[in-house]
Amino acid sequence: MKKILYYVNQFFGQVGGEDKADYTPHFEEKAVACAQAFDKALVDGHVVGTIICGDNYYNENKEESDKFILEIFEKVNPDIVVAGPAFNAGRYGMACSGVINLLKDKDVPVISGMYIENPAVDMCRLNGYIVETADSAAKMREAIKAMASLANKIIEGKSLEPKEDGYMPQGRRLTEFSDKIGARRAVEMLLKRFN
Repeated sequence: MKKILYYVNQFFGQVGGEDKADYTPHFEEKAVACAQAFDKALVDGHVVGTIICGDNYYNENKEESDKFILEIFEKVNPDIVVAGPAFNAGRYGMACSGVINLLKDKDVPVISGMYIENPAVDMCRLNGYIVETADSAAKMREAIKAMASLANKIIEGKSLEPKEDGYMPQGRRLTEFSDKIGARRAVEMLLKRFN
């Protein structure tokens, strides 16, 4: 069973709305709110804990927030980290982006969900898997389902494709080995393009 660490803001962590945007980072050793729905959709994984942090607090105290997140990360030692979904929320998107970029060298996949026009997308798309979501939380159910589906494929060790798996392209080219020689593959690509 793979361990998942989940990050949410104060709103999705059920702490409060804008009045709690300065909420300091807090760790719950269980799935909270949308992390519960994510947990239920996992096949061979389990959300072992949820970090809840206010949007304003994260963005105004990035160093302290990152230190807290790293401490929890080291304590939990997760196999996957999930942040969001942030939809089109700018401050929440920046926090999710911060989590992704903070853990980019930890050799652990990080999954988030954002609307394509969220300004944070371009800041972190190279370092994590960002599932494309609607622009509002009204589509939370669909976003959680898509993010969990991606997590299940990662857990199963399956190869991932942006279009098939619903995440935004990362701009990476991956080496693949083939039994066919280069000339054969080139002709097949050309015929595919013509057709």
